[in-house]
Amino acid sequence: MITRARAFAKKIIDQGYNIVPLFPYSKNNQDANWQNRRYSLDSVLDDSNVGINLLQSNLLDVDLDSTLAIIFGLRWLPSNTLKLARVVNGKREITHYFYLNNQSLKDNDIKKFRDETILEYRCNGQTVVYGETPYKDDSSIMQSRIWVDEQKPIFVNNLQKIVNKIYVACVLCSFDVGMNQSALKLDSCLMRYTDWTDDERADFLLAIGEQTRPDGRDTNLKKMYRLVKSNNQERKNAGYISFANHVGADPKELKKLFKLIGSVPSSDDYEKTKSIVDFNSVSLDMPTLIKTELPPMKWAVGGILPEGFICLAGRPKAMKSWTALKMIYCVQNGLDFLGHKTVQGDAIYFGLEDSKRRIKDRVQKLGFSQMKQPQIVLGGDVPYLTFGFEECLENWIKSKENPRLVVIDTLARIKPRVSKNSGTAYDSDNLLMNGIQKIAVQNNLTIVFITHLSKATQDYSFDKIQGSVGIQGMTDAMWMLDRGDGANSKASLKGRGRDILDFEYALNWDNETMSYTFEGNLVEINKHENRQEILIAMKELHNELKEIRPKDVAKYYGVTSNSKDGRRMSRTMQRMAEQFELSKGSKYGTYIKRDIGSKL
Repeated sequence: MITRARAFAKKIIDQGYNIVPLFPYSKNNQDANWQNRRYSLDSVLDDSNVGINLLQSNLLDVDLDSTLAIIFGLRWLPSNTLKLARVVNGKREITHYFYLNNQSLKDNDIKKFRDETILEYRCNGQTVVYGETPYKDDSSIMQSRIWVDEQKPIFVNNLQKIVNKIYVACVLCSFDVGMNQSALKLDSCLMRYTDWTDDERADFLLAIGEQTRPDGRDTNLKKMYRLVKSNNQERKNAGYISFANHVGADPKELKKLFKLIGSVPSSDDYEKTKSIVDFNSVSLDMPTLIKTELPPMKWAVGGILPEGFICLAGRPKAMKSWTALKMIYCVQNGLDFLGHKTVQGDAIYFGLEDSKRRIKDRVQKLGFSQMKQPQIVLGGDVPYLTFGFEECLENWIKSKENPRLVVIDTLARIKPRVSKNSGTAYDSDNLLMNGIQKIAVQNNLTIVFITHLSKATQDYSFDKIQGSVGIQGMTDAMWMLDRGDGANSKASLKGRGRDILDFEYALNWDNETMSYTFEGNLVEINKHENRQEILIAMKELHNELKEIRPKDVAKYYGVTSNSKDGRRMSRTMQRMAEQFELSKGSKYGTYIKRDIGSKL
């Protein structure tokens, strides 16, 4: 009667492989010369474990020891070959892949990381293919083998590269590789050190992300391709030191790691490649430059909105989005905007905080539904800055005959999360916006991004713009929109930039048209209105008082002299006296209207 062990051994022999009889529940053989011996079926006892002699069978065994290695093995190892599964606690996992041996790989090459065996491959030893052996971490748990013989062993030319790839992926998963900046830096290393295709890089990044970000956030193949395409642009890419610093790893350790899947030059010690430039040859020839005819500045809105990278900031509910949407339609259709001529051209609006319903409602209320429509893109379809947004925008520009205006509402929606190790907020803002600022300049295009104001009190009004001063440094112009503090307060738009004169306009919000109308220069309007306010009060007060103090005017309007409005009235009366619109009274601090006897 043939036992199960002998039946299995016969099956292996019939398939052309050489067996090794082993002790029960063991990987060992008492024969010191087992490697050179060819065993017959009679050598297998009833309760024997059975191994396969790899050298004599001309096989190479890839043995996956860690959970991650098993997962990545299923992903990357050719599966149309002979396989062996281990069963632990009823769970079946493919842990051994057998391939034909071309004698090119090292025997028993064990890859460990921090005392954990990740995987190994061997060709001169033996592998247990039948029976049970104790589990490594707990000898009381027995694991059995399942010989998966549906396939014949195949030859794989680049097997070592695949094995190294699995090992590198397992090690990288031990670091905090997020799917934004750190993934971008990792892909930069893959691009720099390996000969992998775009598909291979995207797949590798996704494999890492699926294990380090199992909740599915930011882990999809579409995003990985955006990241890969971003790195494919002609730019200097980060090296292993930059990546190591970002994920908190030892640079030397990562250098060795990347050498397993590619080639790392010995001089590659810096984040960016070095270049030598002859400043004498690239410096500007000023006499020639002065004589050179250059194209005129292009505008989206004449005098106030030039080509370049523009910031539109304001407090919540300042109607920034309504204003930006109206501006988009005005440029698309060549209509006046806030009392200024626009330059007609193609426009696109990124409504990143809005739904289809809200956009439809706003367009209808603005009365633009029958006009030539700009392109409007909602948030779910827009990639992050440095993760494909720039490339997508350049493609849009190339598709248009006359691209003129881009509005991003809001900037925060396309800013990726930044690691704590990525430097200062200033550095981060410069890194994120450098690409899009260049796009605006190189294409003579106006790109407006909307952002909010911080709650902090600042002496310089533009310092209230949310974010670092790097935002102010990168922008070519800045707008600040203020609806005012109350129902009667004046709305305003303040502007400052490299190619525009400072301006401060008075605006009026119209609830019927859901838009601002232009009233003129804010200073002049306030000056006129403040003076009229004083004159009206003095006319009424003259019946009771011959000489009028600022506190009398304040009382007339129901405010105290120490209030904001009270102090403003006092200053206005002083200026009016200096400009001979009022006369000073006989008592200190009193005033008389110069034409007091005439009819107002």
